[in-house]
Amino acid sequence: MPTISLDVAQKINFSLPLPELGFSQRNIYEATGEILAEEIFCQKSLPAFDNSAMDGYALRICDLNKEIIVKHTILAGQNARGIEISEGECAKVMTGAMLPKGAQLVAPFEDTQTRSDSSVVALGNFKIGDNIRFEGEEKRIGSQIANIGDKLTPAKLALIASQGIDEVKVLRGLKIGVYSTGNEIIEPNKSAQEHQIYNINAVAIISILKAYGHCGEYLGILEDDLDKHLEAMNNFKNFDVIITSGGASVGEADLLEKSLLDFGAKIAYHGINLKPGRPIMLAALGKSSIFALPGNPLSGIVNLIGIVMPALERLRGAKAFHPKPMLCELKEAIKLKSGRTNIALGNSQNGEFKPYRGGKYGSNPISAIDDCNSIAFFGEGVSEGLGLIKTLPYVMEFSDTMGTFINN
Repeated sequence: MPTISLDVAQKINFSLPLPELGFSQRNIYEATGEILAEEIFCQKSLPAFDNSAMDGYALRICDLNKEIIVKHTILAGQNARGIEISEGECAKVMTGAMLPKGAQLVAPFEDTQTRSDSSVVALGNFKIGDNIRFEGEEKRIGSQIANIGDKLTPAKLALIASQGIDEVKVLRGLKIGVYSTGNEIIEPNKSAQEHQIYNINAVAIISILKAYGHCGEYLGILEDDLDKHLEAMNNFKNFDVIITSGGASVGEADLLEKSLLDFGAKIAYHGINLKPGRPIMLAALGKSSIFALPGNPLSGIVNLIGIVMPALERLRGAKAFHPKPMLCELKEAIKLKSGRTNIALGNSQNGEFKPYRGGKYGSNPISAIDDCNSIAFFGEGVSEGLGLIKTLPYVMEFSDTMGTFINN
């Protein structure tokens, strides 16, 4: 099967059939990171009433720079519906306090002078509406505040809570199964012999999934044995997504593609023209999507973050699934081999991206993953990276509009 470009692979990933996800009711205290399965409309205006944005005095504009009587004191949480100020009067108000009828602006304490125990002068060139938060200026009754497919962030949940809603309907999370492959792999709780390596890939995959709000189930190590592969595939139907690491290249013991084909799976692609991570494979078996990552930890992790995670966001029903890059200044030029997409590891900090070891490293240094916090993709026609570039943090945000995170 020929190698395809990253752009083509993305289009294939974003055209995968969506699984049939059920839904459940979730308390808002336990719904962070879930995907909303209902529309929510404003039932109570935001703000619910005209209120003060400052600690100060509420007054009429005609009374600026005049000595006026402090007629009332209104605290936050106090019902001031029956209070009114006339010309020559004001009300002392705290931040968030309901404004009395007749108030046209709020003068902060620091812009007033006390003349007596019961009078003040508000100084300054204020205009009508200054330091007032008006009823419904954020959201009016009937306006939509959340939609199907929204990820429930802390801010979104706070907005929902402002309507007196304590439970929301959310989509069931993806059922994701995770395998490692290879006879050389051994679990961390066992004693590795000289020719064996510990299973770090599964740990990394499960951890990254969790960081994005997914729950992955570790299913064990697939040995390099065709019969054992086929036996394991009987279990694939119980999952929406299967993620494997290793066994996807063209080595003599890399049996994953053959076993998938023997079991009746359809291979969407096997190989993307990029480095690191060229051997990545996508297959479909029944209603399950299978992402086979390279066995080299660095390759597998950057592929998971930059290629697989956006696809999983879409599959889980999220409205926003396009990677949202951060712009950083690359002040240290890195040389790249054109004719393929290159992925550079590095650190993004204070608006700058510093490539790991100047971009000169292999596909297997485990410590590089820990030493960095983001990645940058450079397109097939780019031979040198420099200047303002797009980067993706390990845990990225997503947009509901298509854009590109590849530096071309």
